[in-house]
Amino acid sequence: AVVSTQSTGEFALRLLCLKSVGQFAAQLRPRPGLQYDLNSDLYSSLLAKPQVRSMITDRERTMKAMAHRRLQSEIKGLEYSVSANQYDSLSPFLVPVTSTVCLHLRTVKLLVATQRSVIIIPKQVIQDLDSLKKSRENHYARDAIKYFESMFKNGNWWLRGQGDQEFLPVKEPAPSPEMAGFLSVLSCCLYLANKSQGIVTLLVPDDAVSAAKNHKNCNPPNNYTGNLPSGELMELAKRYGIRVEGALEFYSKWTMSNRHGKIGRGK
Repeated sequence: AVVSTQSTGEFALRLLCLKSVGQFAAQLRPRPGLQYDLNSDLYSSLLAKPQVRSMITDRERTMKAMAHRRLQSEIKGLEYSVSANQYDSLSPFLVPVTSTVCLHLRTVKLLVATQRSVIIIPKQVIQDLDSLKKSRENHYARDAIKYFESMFKNGNWWLRGQGDQEFLPVKEPAPSPEMAGFLSVLSCCLYLANKSQGIVTLLVPDDAVSAAKNHKNCNPPNNYTGNLPSGELMELAKRYGIRVEGALEFYSKWTMSNRHGKIGRGK
């Protein structure tokens, strides 16, 4: 192909003009983002690299902030689990006595709703309720039976009855029906403690706990014909490693610990 001298000269002239314009633009203040290197005779942009670096810096800053918040959340969670949450996390099983499900049925329902520990209803408690419901004035037992029948029928992970094989023998004398019934409940607690390798909490009426601390007898309220566990029976359970707490007090502690835990944990 033949290239005319005129065409070549015009092309060179255009290049020189563009170069001159580029040099002029590179010398403007403030710089328009163009830099000219005399040695290499090359132009480079001043905007591309700072923009990329800015994006990287912002991302690093965001990642560091997220890591810091996550670390703070984990620290608060650990503090909660060590201190505030000690009441329920250490008790995988809660076992109420007959008088507890009668006099504090609402608290039992609230504990089921927390979904923190499995509540086991001993066979002895079911037998006691069947006996107590025969009393026309004793509505406590009838309300408890109605609730348990509904829950057992529908199925609930956090509330169930004692299994046929869920007991360990308790070698203690039973001179009275009350003592025999309590030992039956205690045998269920011992099985659960052995199975879970954790603490099992026996839930009793708070009045019974208060009376035991003051070395007094505790009389059941009106319209309740059952018995409250004596201080002697509660001490017996403690000797076997079963924790004994008042139902209302236990729920109050859990509520307080959960409220503090929500600050860092959020349930």
